[in-house]
Amino acid sequence: MSTRHKAIKATLDRGYASEWNDDHIADFTDEIEHVCNLFTPAITTEWDTGETAGGTVPTITLVGAAGSGHVFVVFNTGATTGQLSSMRHELNGAAGNITSLDDYPMMTFTMNISAIHTAGKVIEAGLVPSATAPFTANQDGAYFRVNNNLLYAVTGDGAAETATSLGAYDAYAQYRIEVVSVGGVDKVNFYVDDMDNAAAVHTTNLPNADLTMKVSVISANNVDSTIHIDGVALNILRKNA
Repeated sequence: MSTRHKAIKATLDRGYASEWNDDHIADFTDEIEHVCNLFTPAITTEWDTGETAGGTVPTITLVGAAGSGHVFVVFNTGATTGQLSSMRHELNGAAGNITSLDDYPMMTFTMNISAIHTAGKVIEAGLVPSATAPFTANQDGAYFRVNNNLLYAVTGDGAAETATSLGAYDAYAQYRIEVVSVGGVDKVNFYVDDMDNAAAVHTTNLPNADLTMKVSVISANNVDSTIHIDGVALNILRKNA
């Protein structure tokens, strides 16, 4: 849900009650916003953790010393190769897809990469089908990946993928994935920190399935992988449909 803001007043200009009322109307036809601040309720109220295997089930935790820490969802794999820590957004209290491509979904999240092995695919975070196992090759979806210590923007259609290297990742950054159609051309925009200028734009191997929000981390070479997430949002851009 979005709130319209259209009356713009200069300093000392007179405003009217009718303008205020018209300017603050919840508009369900334009955009729906779903924000997960990940403070409370319990993570299992909105998120399914059933794909976790061997690793620690993601939990909401105050990371750092009391009084100076920060609340994160902590993903921790343990130091055995192939252990997985993962969460996916639920649909009506169970694992399931929450958005169609026709909704032109946009996912925004922040991620702190604390410890990972520098070789192999170790992180996937973004919009993917709920039932697809993490780290499946060529999976449908639009997501960020960390592979061989580099950050990638990835789109896949189930048969092939397009992966763009974005270089070295920042330890803590904000990410956005935007599925859009401009001038009849479908594409996926990827943003990292700079929300105005896309870090990558994909027009090939675009997803063709319903999607949910999912974050997964896996261990490699017997090295523990740990990441933190402190906010996730989904916008359904009905204005583009």
